[in-house]
This record gives sequence, C-alpha cells and structure tokens, in this order.
Amino acid sequence: ESLGRVSPQVCPPRVMECNGIPCRESMEVLKVDPEHLAAFTLPEEALEYEPAGDDVFLRLSSGILERRLHSNVTFTEDEEHALRNLRQEARRSGKRFSPEICHEATRYLSATRGNHQKALSLMEATENWRHHYFKDGPLCSADIAEDMKHGFAYFVGRDRAMRPALVFRASRVPEKWRKDFDIDRLLRVLIFCMEVMLRFMLVPGKVETSCLIVDLQDISIKDIPISLLREIHQLFTAHYPCRGFRFYVCNVPRMLMAISHVAKSLLTERQKLKVRVLSDVRELLEDFAPHQLEQDLGGSRPLATSFLPFPLGPGPFYPGSAPRLSPVINLHKASDLKEAREELERTRCHAEASPSSVETHQETASGRLTSNSRSPDSFDLSQPWTFREGDEVEVWSVSQNAWVAGVVQAFFPQSTVAEGYQVPPGTLKISIPRGCKWIPQDLISSNVRRVISTPSIAEQCKEIANQGRVLLSASLVEEHSPHRHPTLSRCTHSPGSEISDRCIRATWFCL
Repeated sequence: ESLGRVSPQVCPPRVMECNGIPCRESMEVLKVDPEHLAAFTLPEEALEYEPAGDDVFLRLSSGILERRLHSNVTFTEDEEHALRNLRQEARRSGKRFSPEICHEATRYLSATRGNHQKALSLMEATENWRHHYFKDGPLCSADIAEDMKHGFAYFVGRDRAMRPALVFRASRVPEKWRKDFDIDRLLRVLIFCMEVMLRFMLVPGKVETSCLIVDLQDISIKDIPISLLREIHQLFTAHYPCRGFRFYVCNVPRMLMAISHVAKSLLTERQKLKVRVLSDVRELLEDFAPHQLEQDLGGSRPLATSFLPFPLGPGPFYPGSAPRLSPVINLHKASDLKEAREELERTRCHAEASPSSVETHQETASGRLTSNSRSPDSFDLSQPWTFREGDEVEVWSVSQNAWVAGVVQAFFPQSTVAEGYQVPPGTLKISIPRGCKWIPQDLISSNVRRVISTPSIAEQCKEIANQGRVLLSASLVEEHSPHRHPTLSRCTHSPGSEISDRCIRATWFCL
C-alpha cells in the first residue's frame, strides 16, 4: 500500500454475482423421487406457448402496468432504473443472496412498486426464512407423501395460458390439525407444491405464474379457517412474490357470498382482477378446458383419489378443448428446456414417420384426432370455414344451461394472437348478450348451431318434390374421379311414394 499498489497475494477474492447481485452458494431445498412426478408435469404446449397481452402485463385503468413475466424479457426504462438501484444498494450493503433469490429481484421490485430499499429488505427476509426453514435439509417427496394423501392441496391442471392450477380444499384439512392449529404440516405441503412448480412446471419467459382455486365445499361460515387462509396468503406474498396470477374462491356459503358482494366494492381494481369469488363452479370453464378440472369444479374429470404425483392430464388447455390422444410425455425429465424442446421435436418426427399413425389419424390444432379416411371433398355445415362474419347463430351457454343468440364476429383460419390470447386455427369468435365466446374448432359442432327455420325449408322441399319441379340432388360422377358434383334433375316419382320421400330427404340434405 505504501507503494500505491496492492500485492496480488492480498487482493480480495472476486465476489460472485448472479443477476448483478452478490450471491452465495445455492442450497438444496427440494428432492423429488422420479415416481412422484407426473408424466404431464411439463406439457408440450407450455414449451410452445407464446404469451401476449395480459399474460405479460396487468394493465390497470389508471395506466399502471404490473409485470407478470420477468425472465427472458426486455424491461422498461423505469424497471431498469429500479433494478440498477437495487444492485448498487446490495453491493453497498455487503449482503449476499442465494441465486434463486437473485433471479427474483424484479419480482420484489414489482411487489414494492419499484422501491429498491423495500425490495432488498424483502429479499433479505426471504433469504433468512429459506435458510431457517431448510436448515435440516431439503423437502423430500418420500417424507411428504403421507400428508399428501389427505388431498387438501395439489395441482390439478393448467388454465388457458398454461398456468398451473393449485387446488386447496379446506374441508380436507385434517380436523386434528385445525383443532391443534398444526399449521406447520399444512404449510409444508404447500411449500412442497410451490417448490415443485418452480423447479419442474414453469417455462421462463412463457409461463411464470400460477392460479389458486380455494374450495369451501362442506365448510360452514363459522368453520372457515380465516387464520389459516391468512397464513397461506402471507406465505405466498412474502416468499413467492408475483407468482399468483389469480385466486378463485368457489362453493362459498350463502351468507359469505352476500358479504363478499359488499366487500368487493371495497377492493382495489388490482385486487378485483386477482380475486374472483364464483357463484357457480362452471365459471371456471371460461379459463380452463373441461378435462383440466374435476367434476365438482365444473370439469369433466372424475375426482382425484391419488395426489402424489399430482393428477395432471394432457393438453390442450384452451377452454372447451378435448384431451389430446397422442401427447408427448415426461418432458420434465430433460436436463434443461433446450433438451426438452429437442425431445419434443424427435418424438413428433418419429410419430410422423410411423405409417400407422399417418394412415389412420390426423392431429388437429385443438388436440382432437379425426379419421383420415374422410374424403377431402365432404362438406360439413358445422366446420368453421362455413361460417361468415355476421352470421346469426345460437351458442350453448354452460352457465345458463340453454342456447343463447349470438353473431359471428370473426373466424381465425390460422393460429394467431387476438386480444392478448393465443388463438388456435379454426376458432370462431361469437358475440353474445353478455360478452363474447371463443369456440375452438372441435367444439363448434356441439356448441354452435345456425339460426334456421327448419319447418319452412322442409315444407319447400316437400312442395318441390310433390310438384315434380326441378330437384337438387347429389350424384357421383365416375368412380375414379376425386370430385363430387351436385346436379339438377327432375323428380318424376309419384308424390308420397318411397322414392319420392327419398328425394325429399336428398333435397333437404343438399340444402
């Protein structure tokens, strides 16, 4: 130092950094046996999903934007400024964090509205909590399997934007736990679920948040575990910030439902967007495919009886879609996302090269499989390309259990992004009195029907046939020809005869 320089031997070691923040060695917090991970822990759709609109930012009427995706994205100037201040403050304070916490820096900034000092305090609190909670070693799936059998917390599926849905059933919490206020074992299950989600179920830059479905079935208003729910809320907000996209509360007692309507007026716009108190579980079908939910939650799946591995099914995940019949499984076993995508590509190439699969089935964008033997010239009035903008239709409403009038607003022949959602090809957008419905191709035939006055058309067909006037019928040209042509011919058969009735049916079919 007297010579104005520092000897290399006494230079302080370089501080290891992660995301520009001083970090320490990572600690192991989770150990999951392979048999405790479901085949669809990481579905193929999550790897290919392209988020847009509200999936990236929560836009409030005041103009405030709340970021929902924090990885592999470009930050705004304000976000860059806040992150730069947080990094400088962390270096100045000499504090170090585990790499997992460093990667969450912008989430803490978002939770504190850009206040870097508060964000750093929250990061330090989470760091201390993790070191205290996991000081005896990681959470092991084998150790937690017994508590998982109660089925009060488990992932059941994903919503339309691939976000995992965690179901919490209050009535299944063991009575002894509630009486003794043994909240530690309950929180251990929830922490295990969250750590599994963070490790295996998310895709940075595409899927980074989750949904929570709170089921209060068979719970009276006096038995609602308010303190328990408060602890859960504090756990999520303090140590897993900005990981919750939406909270659904269903099967609410009547008295509490009445109170909730009053309380809703006191919530902020942000809280209203995040919390939904459902009057009917079928409202979940606005955000979930039926096969992603159990029957008592408005879905089509039977109630789960085994909860580890999580009862996760295949995609697709668009509302109204049916389960894929030939999904790719076990993508979560890949060492990283790049390897998972390569495995997905290899599996698909192998399936396309298989003669049996090519000859017998064709996979549609919605995940349904249809026979390839159908003639390309066959014509089905329920196919989306037969609808035009402005067509009057009727749409089946699950919540009203009835057909409601609607008008076709748009048809999407190709996969695209519309109004912030990834829209699969063949989708119809139909306006109804209460808003809009997006009907995927494989549900059009069962959920959309044209507004046609059937009796009058049938009477016209009968009159045409009975009077022997020009009749439109379908006839085939030479057998080797790939085309079918409608031709005009005269019905010369006696009215009321069997052949005449067949002409009537042929006319009705052609029309």
